[in-house]
Amino acid sequence: MARITVSTDQLAALGGPIRAFVRFVRRLSLVAVGATVVLVALLQRDGFTAGDAVLTILFLAPPAILLVFAQGVQALLSFPDRLRRMPADGEERLVELTRLAGQTRTRRARGLPVLLWRLRGAAGSVRGVAGVAVPLRVFTPGFLALAAVSAAFCILLPAVVLVALIVGAFGA
Repeated sequence: MARITVSTDQLAALGGPIRAFVRFVRRLSLVAVGATVVLVALLQRDGFTAGDAVLTILFLAPPAILLVFAQGVQALLSFPDRLRRMPADGEERLVELTRLAGQTRTRRARGLPVLLWRLRGAAGSVRGVAGVAVPLRVFTPGFLALAAVSAAFCILLPAVVLVALIVGAFGA
């Protein structure tokens, strides 16, 4: 069976552009949150209704989606280090689970809560080692499309708020 080798140096070299992209996406979402706050302030002049609250939540959803996307992209930066540590971490967790399994035979019922607590910690660590693919969920086609639509909305929202401010200033 052929081995697949991946150079983590190539992935690490992408660190600068990835950080710049993440900063841009986070700033875009923060601008959209600011625009939403201004829009809510404009809506509140005539009284804030339940419909306005629903509209506010809908306007805050795209920036939230973009922030989740940015966090997933940011997680790519930790992959080279995680990939280097994975064999040692996996072996360490396996030794810990084997030791805990051996202790289950010798423990009494009163020591069970402590044993379960330690097993929870070891199992959580195994999940962390195996969870390399979890941040990659933001790169599924559905989430990428959702992030693209959210980015378009976050770009459009400040323009809409600016028009609303201009109309409000000259219409009042």
